[in-house]
Amino acid sequence: MKICLPVEQLNGLDSAIAPSFRAATKLLLVDSRTLECLNIDASDGSCAAVPMPIDAIIFAEGIGRGMFNGLKQNGIRVFSSAATTVREALVALIAGNLQEVHAVACCGGDAHSEPHHAHGGCGCSGHGAEAEQGQPASGCGCGHH
Repeated sequence: MKICLPVEQLNGLDSAIAPSFRAATKLLLVDSRTLECLNIDASDGSCAAVPMPIDAIIFAEGIGRGMFNGLKQNGIRVFSSAATTVREALVALIAGNLQEVHAVACCGGDAHSEPHHAHGGCGCSGHGAEAEQGQPASGCGCGHH
């Protein structure tokens, strides 16, 4: 299985997973059978840098709704993980301990009724204290920023 993960710095299996897939400037492609790693520069945007074909991605805290939908439409499985390194995430995936994400919903209306993390938020990081204080927040295309 070929798995793509957002990382803070390129350090093979010991790479720290970046919190936001969409904001990551580096991606790591790992073959789960051979553990071979391929470094990917995503400084021009992770959406365009995701290599094809891949089987799955693993992210930590956030993924944009549009990116998520595009991945699912292409048959790519999406997993969320609390692991801090690529190695930990792969061990959890291989052991069957990662939950596959089947939907990413944006908030609706003025109240944030959805939890704003990997399984419920739009992944844009625009729903935190800055957004609540009326400061600009990054958009996710959901029309609520």
